[in-house]
Amino acid sequence: MKKLLLIVLTLSLLSACGKSKSGKDIAAEICDCSKKANAMDAADPKRTEAQSECQRKQIEAWDKVKDDDKKATEFNKVLGECATEQIKKSFDK
Repeated sequence: MKKLLLIVLTLSLLSACGKSKSGKDIAAEICDCSKKANAMDAADPKRTEAQSECQRKQIEAWDKVKDDDKKATEFNKVLGECATEQIKKSFDK
């Protein structure tokens, strides 16, 4: 969890200092967060917390892109592909 927090903080600092990210980039970060949280052992009590954190980030990210049609379209496309990939992976187990 400490590593995840460090990564999140680093990404936040970079995004604050860097140029505006595309909807695709923002969604890729959410997807990575979700993949990492879902890859945690189901018995790990921190898994639910990590998944909730990813959901919170997704809501915040949507609030940033929803008024820009191009970013919103990119964001939704990447998250849709990510969700499909994770669903397929869950059935392959």
